[in-house]
Amino acid sequence: MPSAAILYCLTRDHDLATGLDDGLGGAISFFYNDAARLHQAIVLRRPDLVVIDTSAIRREYGDAGLGPVVDFVRERAPEARVAVRPSTGAHWLVGAEAGEGVEMLPAEVSGCVEAVARLCGESQGLPTRSGGQ
Repeated sequence: MPSAAILYCLTRDHDLATGLDDGLGGAISFFYNDAARLHQAIVLRRPDLVVIDTSAIRREYGDAGLGPVVDFVRERAPEARVAVRPSTGAHWLVGAEAGEGVEMLPAEVSGCVEAVARLCGESQGLPTRSGGQ
């Protein structure tokens, strides 16, 4: 039996966090509301999947932007899949800043939860509560 996928999610969206927590039956999920906490967690234990909600990156709080967050994840956890949830209407801009090899997630909560459940299932071969294999 495969081990549970470890998911780290950088978000300030309570609805997204609740949806992911409720919708991912085969994953162990951890949620962070700022990039510094995500960085600390990655140093301590490497995840299988990292979801970055762009609305949680705040330059006014000292965050450098999406690019440096993605680069840090790739450097410290190169085997982890990285998925980015853009703000509504900013897919093209976010995709360019995140770089190649990053999964782009839907901006709306339900679509995002379904896509993350699919990614968790693909990376670990685990069933999800949303019906994926």
